[in-house]
Amino acid sequence: MSQYKHIIFKREGTITRITFNRPQVHNALDREMSEELANAVRAVKKDRECRFLVFQGAGDTFCAGDDIKDFLSWNDDDPYWQCRQYQETAQTIEDLTCITIAAVDGVCTGGGLELTLTCDFVIATDRSRWGMPEIDWDITPGWGGVTRLQKFAGRRKTKEWNLIGQLFDAKTAERYDLINRICKPADLNKEVEALIAVVAAKNPVTLRRSKFVLNKSADLPVPAAMAFEVPLQPFDSKPGRFATDGMEDFAKRETRSARRKVSKTFWQE
Repeated sequence: MSQYKHIIFKREGTITRITFNRPQVHNALDREMSEELANAVRAVKKDRECRFLVFQGAGDTFCAGDDIKDFLSWNDDDPYWQCRQYQETAQTIEDLTCITIAAVDGVCTGGGLELTLTCDFVIATDRSRWGMPEIDWDITPGWGGVTRLQKFAGRRKTKEWNLIGQLFDAKTAERYDLINRICKPADLNKEVEALIAVVAAKNPVTLRRSKFVLNKSADLPVPAAMAFEVPLQPFDSKPGRFATDGMEDFAKRETRSARRKVSKTFWQE
């Protein structure tokens, strides 16, 4: 019997999928679902064999954020602890070794949008709708809708979205770096699988090194950030080691072309 009631947790090979499964309320997060999400993310963190984690929503909605009705039963202390849990979950997702992908269709607001900010890639349908509507419910974002969002969209736009609360479309989300790729709803799964295929061909050790540097250097001054790059260089030059496989392939025209065949033109159409 599954330990989860409001999410679907599925592992297939090296790919784990977490599906928000409360479509009757646009996959909104109540306390029980939030706890399940936290536990699922912790399980992925411990799973050394997982190379990809995909977040998606059941039905035609990604996640509408918090279930506001759930707040009516809270005591005065609950918001603090809920916010702490959300922030811990968000940071855990951002720090995961595996590659994380948000596959977004339909509504992606509040906590749903905040979750996508922690992912490595976001693929969204052209009918997806984005926003930070908390202001209209007399609450404020708790897990990145102010802080992380500013790093993507800038201070001016983040203020607009948080202080007005309007929804915006996928094109706007893409323009402000919230999305990597827009597609038709029927193509969402295909686009996710194509991304997984091209990234899966990369060396997993090189991937995790690169992701580590990208994440940890983002908030540092340039000299401090560049200090991360030196110890992560592939100094081991022994033949056959992971560090030199790519270099050896580069030296041969045939293998060089094979390595670059897909990735060099990926997402350029």
